[in-house]
Amino acid sequence: MNHRERVVATVRHQPCDRVPVDLGGMRSTGIMAAAYADLKDHLGIEGGEIKVFDTTQQLAIVEEQVLQQFGCDVVILDSGTLSEWRDYRLFDGTAAKINANFRTESDNRGGEFALDRSGRRILHRPAESYYFDSIYHPMADATTVVDLDRYQWPVYRQSALRRLQDEAKRLYNNTDYAILGSFGGAFLETGQSLRGWDNFMMDLGGDIGFANELLERILVNHLENLELYLDAVGDYIQIIQMGGDLGTQAAPQISPDMYHQVIQPKQAALWGRIHQRTPHVAVFLHCCGSIYDLIPGIIDAGCDILNPVQISATGMDPVRLKAEFGEQLCFWGGGCDTQRILPFATPEGVYEHTKKNVEIFKPGGGFVFNQVHNIQVGVPPENILAMFEAVKDNWQYLDQEPVSA
Repeated sequence: MNHRERVVATVRHQPCDRVPVDLGGMRSTGIMAAAYADLKDHLGIEGGEIKVFDTTQQLAIVEEQVLQQFGCDVVILDSGTLSEWRDYRLFDGTAAKINANFRTESDNRGGEFALDRSGRRILHRPAESYYFDSIYHPMADATTVVDLDRYQWPVYRQSALRRLQDEAKRLYNNTDYAILGSFGGAFLETGQSLRGWDNFMMDLGGDIGFANELLERILVNHLENLELYLDAVGDYIQIIQMGGDLGTQAAPQISPDMYHQVIQPKQAALWGRIHQRTPHVAVFLHCCGSIYDLIPGIIDAGCDILNPVQISATGMDPVRLKAEFGEQLCFWGGGCDTQRILPFATPEGVYEHTKKNVEIFKPGGGFVFNQVHNIQVGVPPENILAMFEAVKDNWQYLDQEPVSA
């Protein structure tokens, strides 16, 4: 099977030759630029460039030689990879490239601010941090529906759609990779971004009517952009990425009742439109944390693929997840814990941990290997290689019974 056929078959729980692999197919399955530079150096890969396409998380575009090295089957379709580039220095001084429109200024304390087009400070990377954190929430002071309607909701520009369409055509016609389209489409997370995390959580708890008015407007905006997006690239992509973290390390951020009341109906409307317009495109939900109690509702809303499968969170035991939801979901992730194992275990420990998880999630299909979220700064390259070695040693489909507890 080629890469695209392998991923499509796996997502549909159809017979497949081996487990597909992803590194960098979307903004939560990749690797930070500083860690990527270390990995390339360890592999002896010369040439190419370190391109930071996700400025907030400082993620690198994974180059073709690395994709081939690890047997990857997926590529990203993302506007961030299609920008003009300028010279940039990572926090450790490594030479890189970054979006030419990404403007920064010093905070005079060793960190830096990122600025929007008007010069407003919207992100901040403290000196001791590797990441940019959001510090501007455009609806933080909204109190009425009129305030919500004053907001200028973002709509795809035709120039951006043309670039995405050209890249989608190129990837579809000139490669056999599965193409994962970055869309977004979050609800809880978008509300938190617009209002501020604390404000929106208080909205949900104290003024559910106002919160729902905001969510309804978010849905309308998502649907408008979805139509434009699918018009441009729907014929070329196999998977469309939706966002929206719903969990913490220990529990969902909101109760199952609240999820079913205000979030799930919006997801169902958005995801249902994707299935209606482009039945060949699978809905991929990135949703971190302890979300076991929400998974049945997520499935009912129309989710086909769940990522990152945070197996270190409460209730997210791999055996339990596979047994209860493995016939309904494709698990895209869960292959190696990036909190405790990948950064801190020995290569041998990483290998055994990864092997066990592949053996749990692999039977019956519905599993694309990826570590749990992005590979972070400081992860030893030897551990990354051990992880992918374990995958390659165990990715073939053989006659076997599902792993039980």
